[in-house]
Amino acid sequence: MIRRKPERIHDGRTRRRGDARSGQALVEFGLVVGLFLLVIGGLVQFGIILWSQNAINDVSRDTARWAVTQSGSPCDSTTSRSAVTTTANQLARRAMLVSYTSWSTASTISSLGAEGVGVDWQRADGQPEFATDCPPSDSAAVWTIRVKVNHVVPIFIPFLRFIAPACASSGFCLQTTTELRMEPKKP
Repeated sequence: MIRRKPERIHDGRTRRRGDARSGQALVEFGLVVGLFLLVIGGLVQFGIILWSQNAINDVSRDTARWAVTQSGSPCDSTTSRSAVTTTANQLARRAMLVSYTSWSTASTISSLGAEGVGVDWQRADGQPEFATDCPPSDSAAVWTIRVKVNHVVPIFIPFLRFIAPACASSGFCLQTTTELRMEPKKP
């Protein structure tokens, strides 16, 4: 085995050749760890967004299922809208959505803001709405109910704010709409 002589540095100290590589390894580690943490953070953020979208899909579907079985007349009233929103809020609490507090009620789906629940009742055949025939008295008149849920998920990774679609709030806006046919009135 051949031993190498240590190199002399300007101030008289000695250094072995392997020491220069440890600085390079440290720089490479810093670059790779930063990129690795960015990728892991992006995956976590994507998981939160996907989970929240799935949760509001469930809330919208379950709220619409509940609403089609209600027999309050007239359907399109402040009381009915409040009852639908209350049901959606109860379901959302169980879903444990990220940054969920409570959703507001919109007067129509078109007036729904960045967060909230909107509901519309409509006849599928385009006939004018009759306050006395909602819910329908039989299966001849086809009424549908449309429930829309909007929710904002906060963005935790700074660079994702530039990739996220435009939103009225600071976060990632999610929305879902469910439309179901209403059941005839209970006998």
